[in-house]
Amino acid sequence: MDEPPELQRNQHWRMAVWALRAGYLALGVGIAGLIVTLSGSTPWVLLGALIFWLAAAAVTLTGFLWARHDLPEQRPAYWSMRFMLIHDTVHARSPSHRS
Repeated sequence: MDEPPELQRNQHWRMAVWALRAGYLALGVGIAGLIVTLSGSTPWVLLGALIFWLAAAAVTLTGFLWARHDLPEQRPAYWSMRFMLIHDTVHARSPSHRS
């Protein structure tokens, strides 16, 4: 992944990565809530997961846009940055690679 090194040091980027990871968790809870709702139980779990997922999506978008704004003028395209974001959420960096 051809990622600008500035992104790994950018606090907004790290916020977007962690918010997207929280969104994955909310999606998992939402799927479990959907199963529980379809089995005849109350939809509160599904509603809570939806609210949590929407909040995570808002924080992810905000961090993503702030991080992109902080990059120097030759910024990567939106699509390539989206793929970088997904890549960073599923591939944890070891402490030796952090600066």
